[in-house]
Amino acid sequence: MASLLRRFLHRQEAEEAQVAGPPPWAAELAELVQKSARAQARLSLRLEDIERKLEGGFTRLGDALERDAGEAATADSLGWDELLDALDILDHAIASVTGSSGTAQAEIASGLESVRARLERFLEQGALVRHASPGGSPDGRLFRVVGRESRPDLPEGTVTRVVRAAVMQGERLVREGAVIVCGSPT
Repeated sequence: MASLLRRFLHRQEAEEAQVAGPPPWAAELAELVQKSARAQARLSLRLEDIERKLEGGFTRLGDALERDAGEAATADSLGWDELLDALDILDHAIASVTGSSGTAQAEIASGLESVRARLERFLEQGALVRHASPGGSPDGRLFRVVGRESRPDLPEGTVTRVVRAAVMQGERLVREGAVIVCGSPT
């Protein structure tokens, strides 16, 4: 009988538990868990969106840097080289006309000097400095020796002609120069 009584009480407790349902705090806990799961899902989506934007931004930045570097190299090699080569030609023309006599040659030399001075000022505005003066020994950081010529009036190793001026922008060498020095040709 005791056993029967225990079963009856146990069944009654089970029925009361089913009728009463979950405790009142269980519904609130379930709602909070659900809100937390939704918030976590929103944060996860937001994080993925930020990661995509960041990744795309880095890709665009890298592409822009590569493009700018390519454009700068192209601009340095195309634009400045043409201008600097024109200045070298002017230097040679001035040197050849200056030694001549006559008023026509003097006027030509003066005009060429004026053009060269304006181009030099233009380069200075871009912080470019040309090194193109003959005499003295060549600076190995700026110039490459491309030839030798015999000049008894100058000591050996002295720059006799600047074939191509060296160009610096601050401490950076933009263009290596080329010179001919005094010495016996090899």
